[in-house]
Amino acid sequence: MIRARPPAETAPLFQLLAENATDMLVRLDLDGTRTYVSPACRAIFGYEPEQLTGRSTFAFVHPDDVEMVRDRMRAVIAGEGDRRGLNRVLRADGRVAWVEASLRLVRDPQTGAARELVSVVRDVTDQKLNEARIEQLAATDYLTGLPNRRAFLAGVETLLSRSGRCALLFIDLDHFKPVNDLHGHGVGDAVLIEVALRLQQEVPGGAMVSRLGGDEFAVLLPDGLAAEAVAQQILDALAAPVMAGDVVAEIGASIGISRSPDQGRDVGSLLRTADIAMYHAKRAGAGRFLFFAEEMEDELREKAVFKVRLRSAIESGEIVPFYQPLVDLRSRRLVGMEVLARWRHPERGILPPSDFIAHAEHGGLIGPLFQGLLRQACRDAMRWPDGLKIAVNLAPRQLQDASIAGCVLDVLSETGFSPLRLELEVTETGIVRDLGTAKKVLAMLRAAGIRIALDDFGTGYASLRMVKELAVDRLKIDRSFVVALASAPESGRYVSAIIGLARALGLATTAEGIEDTASAKRIGAMGCDLGQGYYFGRPSPAAALTEWMEQAERGEPMLPEG
Repeated sequence: MIRARPPAETAPLFQLLAENATDMLVRLDLDGTRTYVSPACRAIFGYEPEQLTGRSTFAFVHPDDVEMVRDRMRAVIAGEGDRRGLNRVLRADGRVAWVEASLRLVRDPQTGAARELVSVVRDVTDQKLNEARIEQLAATDYLTGLPNRRAFLAGVETLLSRSGRCALLFIDLDHFKPVNDLHGHGVGDAVLIEVALRLQQEVPGGAMVSRLGGDEFAVLLPDGLAAEAVAQQILDALAAPVMAGDVVAEIGASIGISRSPDQGRDVGSLLRTADIAMYHAKRAGAGRFLFFAEEMEDELREKAVFKVRLRSAIESGEIVPFYQPLVDLRSRRLVGMEVLARWRHPERGILPPSDFIAHAEHGGLIGPLFQGLLRQACRDAMRWPDGLKIAVNLAPRQLQDASIAGCVLDVLSETGFSPLRLELEVTETGIVRDLGTAKKVLAMLRAAGIRIALDDFGTGYASLRMVKELAVDRLKIDRSFVVALASAPESGRYVSAIIGLARALGLATTAEGIEDTASAKRIGAMGCDLGQGYYFGRPSPAAALTEWMEQAERGEPMLPEG
């Protein structure tokens, strides 16, 4: 039988624990005056214990958080149970720190009356700073520094809730793809950065400029009255050639305009009608702007026809896997392939996924497209060395379908492909649409031995909480950070921060968009595990993989040593 220690024996034990704990232990009177402070206060507050003892706890709480802390204390004293919460405190050096503080009421053992409060205080400043950095990444396009799609849509929703009046300009560059294809992503990114600068110079105060993705930009005008004038100014500004190193790029733009409330009372309707207007402006000869008109709804019928053609392509096997190598940046050896969809169109040749994946997802065809692609990739990979894995993308909508895990496992069973050789890549957008369903789907996949990678990390919604809850295995660093390493010093810090975060959480990392030796070496030196990009190889059909497979079997490096 264990004998409880009497108070005289427990006091020295409490003192020993309190003075050696990394968290700060505090005893307070019911009015908030500190009667005891443990030595851990030196690390958290920068004060000696005697400087805090006898002082009110509210004197060291950030002014904006005093009422919150006071309410927390009142609730505990009123007998509503223990409380735990975050708040800011003021350090001796003038800096603000974030702490997580628990608060418990101690009652007199004889009378049961409230006697004092006990608090355990933990410094969580580093965690809050990391979350703030991730939140900043989630709202900003780090190639151009503009608000990203997520931030733009939130801005439109906020404006509509306040006034209901605005104009949305949907901007698509006219001749960007040839520049990107002929001169590479480095030149293409330089063009996008210059476009962003020109847009910011042309819009009036109070307007919001965003990069929605790729070469698509948007402008939100609060009152909508100057839409025509602003659109013409933007066209004139983007008509001027862009210097990107030795390349002179003439790009131009097409703009579609929609107004609220005439063309939509919600952000989805406004974006859709502006997009349709932009499409018609581009088809009318580009380099112009058009306001949305009802007759433009013919676009929807064209999409319906496209959906029928795409369904036929999926059923007939025209959608095929191409493969891009994944390379271990330490050993410089091939470890796997990312599976990328291509459409072998009988009239238009090889089409990239940007031409049809969105149509498949919106048209309810992404399921059969994915299963066909995965099935063929598994069959191809069965002929490769056993050590090589494949990485396949799950579309955002698939994470909302609880049956997708069963579909994946059925394909693996049918082909005999080991789940241990499969990695599924998911995007933050797909996860946040329905976090609960996404968690269940990913848990079932991981239980089968399939690894999960969070794709495009740092460009969307991901937070530390989401990464922890989903228990992913890998973070994929978005190519926009990698390609900007040479021109934007802050990109190096972001990449380093993501790799550091992954290492702290026990996750692997992959860097996308590696296109030269310098980037490969720098990313590898930062501690990133895997790399992919044009430097290692362009996406290719299975028939063209012979050289890669032979290198892998011989154990030869994918890039030069040194």
